[in-house]
Amino acid sequence: MLGAAYSLSRTRARRLRRQREALLEDVGLLQTALLPRLPDRVGGLPVSVAYRPAAGLAAGGDFYDAFELDDDRIAFIVGDVSGHGREALSRTTLVHYTLRAYLEAGLEPREVLGLTDQAIGDELGDEFVTVVVATYEPSSGALTYASAGHPPPILLGPVEHEPVTELSSPPIGIGLLPTGRRQTTIRLPAGCAVCLYTDGLVEARSDGTLLGRDRLAELLTGLEPRTAAQSLIDAVRAEADDACDDMATCVFSTGERAAGDGGQVEELEIDAMTHDHSLARFLEACGVSSDDIPATVAHARAVVTDSGTAVLRVAIAGDGAVVEVQPATRHAVVAG
Repeated sequence: MLGAAYSLSRTRARRLRRQREALLEDVGLLQTALLPRLPDRVGGLPVSVAYRPAAGLAAGGDFYDAFELDDDRIAFIVGDVSGHGREALSRTTLVHYTLRAYLEAGLEPREVLGLTDQAIGDELGDEFVTVVVATYEPSSGALTYASAGHPPPILLGPVEHEPVTELSSPPIGIGLLPTGRRQTTIRLPAGCAVCLYTDGLVEARSDGTLLGRDRLAELLTGLEPRTAAQSLIDAVRAEADDACDDMATCVFSTGERAAGDGGQVEELEIDAMTHDHSLARFLEACGVSSDDIPATVAHARAVVTDSGTAVLRVAIAGDGAVVEVQPATRHAVVAG
């Protein structure tokens, strides 16, 4: 009996050791393939990134990236693939590098999301991806971002930005509605900080209450740009008594070169399936006068009738909003 118990104990120990080695390998793969080491500056801007798994040695689906593009812009990606473990790793790799390839091809963020959904959405099976994709042009201060089921960036500094979330795009792979139809451009002045993050940071709980976006912005205020991402996650972990999800974040500063004026443009692509009342809610959220909304909706519907799709670009200023409607230009997914 003692011999049998000893043998069983050794078998359990070997199994636990193998499980630990597999978990360590998962984390190693995630860190090397999906969480690249970034320099302190990307495209001349101070950039910091950080990742923390929910608990213990378990590979999650959060990922980030930041890299220079050929046209003097910088690209940023922060996303979250549903699920954990080895299966999540393969899906995360596929999504991450598909997004990056479309960005490097020069496409706008919302086009990147839409084409990624077309190209690999069916390969995700029952899983899905939330992600925010952004580009930043230091010379003009133009930050352009598009989200797919993901929280919008937090902006700090001499800029007022209230995200417009009406008709937000659904996650990649959800299969119900096309994604990549919403995009925001805001021209940032010098001295701004931009934080892209996964929902693990805002859904951490303190005394049973979600931390939330406003508190996350408070924790971000005043952090050193070079270490802001890791410091932010550490601050969330210190304040939260319940953090049950992975956390990933990317923080960068516009520095002193930006010359933006805070102007904002909201972009929405619609088709025949878009309801007029949904479009009206979007225009209202952008600050379009209620007197102008019916005519704008009718004009957009006429463009859709002629072209199949239309893009509304709403320029938001302090004294109101101006709407431009044009036929949408669609890029095709090229196989192989």
